[in-house]
Amino acid sequence: MDRNPPILHHNSRGRSTSSCNCGRKQAQREDPFDIKAANYDFYQMLEEKCCGKLERIHFPVFQPSTPDPAPACDEADEPPEAEAGGEGEQLKEKEAVGHTPGDSTSLSLALSLGQSTDSLGPYGGGDGGEGQEKRPSLVDRQASTVEYLPGMLHSGCPKGLLPKFSSWSLVKLGPAKAYNCHIGLEQPGFLPSSAFLLPWDVVIRCRPEEEMGLSEPLDTGSSSWPAPNKTLPGKRGGAGGLGRGRRGRDDVARAFVGFEYEDSRGRRFLSCGPDKVVKVLGPGGPKEPATRVLNCDMPLYIPSPAQGRGLKPHYAQLTRLFIVVPDAPLDLILTPQIQPGPPPCPVFHPEQAEVVLPPDGFWVLRFPYAYVTERGPCYPPKENQPLASYRVLRGILRANTASPAPQ
Repeated sequence: MDRNPPILHHNSRGRSTSSCNCGRKQAQREDPFDIKAANYDFYQMLEEKCCGKLERIHFPVFQPSTPDPAPACDEADEPPEAEAGGEGEQLKEKEAVGHTPGDSTSLSLALSLGQSTDSLGPYGGGDGGEGQEKRPSLVDRQASTVEYLPGMLHSGCPKGLLPKFSSWSLVKLGPAKAYNCHIGLEQPGFLPSSAFLLPWDVVIRCRPEEEMGLSEPLDTGSSSWPAPNKTLPGKRGGAGGLGRGRRGRDDVARAFVGFEYEDSRGRRFLSCGPDKVVKVLGPGGPKEPATRVLNCDMPLYIPSPAQGRGLKPHYAQLTRLFIVVPDAPLDLILTPQIQPGPPPCPVFHPEQAEVVLPPDGFWVLRFPYAYVTERGPCYPPKENQPLASYRVLRGILRANTASPAPQ
């Protein structure tokens, strides 16, 4: 018996089609078996062919000060069972994530978006994950340059620790005028008539008696935000323009927002609500305002409109958020929070929890392909699980107006 067998990369021979960080190029990808392959390596490969030269906002990552940094761990938080200890050892060796015997030992099935998920277990291995979000002995730790976070950043992680790479991406496709609301996104894989961003009319307050530069939450009154199926008076047309309000005192700037979903066959579409796909049949772009998608929890998985011949539902996963910031005295503040499973599943967020998008930009936030904690992957929903438990928390975007007072 060979005591030193050769080490080979696991390959299920499963393939899927995915798009790059900015969405302009699609390619086939092997079924990934660790976090880095799922959330980083594939996109880095396409960077050289597509979006490598785009302007971007870099999320902070671990910067070592020693030649041999170690993964951070909390001995008090490790479960006493031998099988859980084995998981800890595997996480220390690489970013690959294991499970207890009887479960899938890879990310492969979890990343198939509803394909072959019969053997998938619940998040965290059952009731043992109840206390996962509480790490009292590490919660006050300052940023370290000798220890890194072995997994992804989420609400249960110790403060101040960063991963070696980011599972998120935020790139700029160009100025606001790079998006044409009459044509939509000109990218591959989109279903017909589904590549249009939703308009979002933002009031820029110019009255001197009001405070300037205050953030306007999405749940303010009807004077600030249009109700669903209603729009504010102002300039109509492309992004980046200002319109004059009916009272002559407020300017209205039009932004655009689009939640994009993609299935494992590379078919893409934008959503205008938790249960609705964008479908534009006439000129002028979609009529629904973006307030609906911004004021509610959006699903992380939804059934793909292009179902296959199989009996099991084929899911599409939220992969990108397109944001057009108009050329106006306006910042959009991006705060993505993802809960990829029912409680006690933690909430995932980028390494920079809040990002300010300056005026006049066409931005693309790429979400992680897989969500993984120290205890293992957060599996996609089975057929009998409610999709509402897998969600993007409301409040992902808010407006910050900084209009100078009239002279």
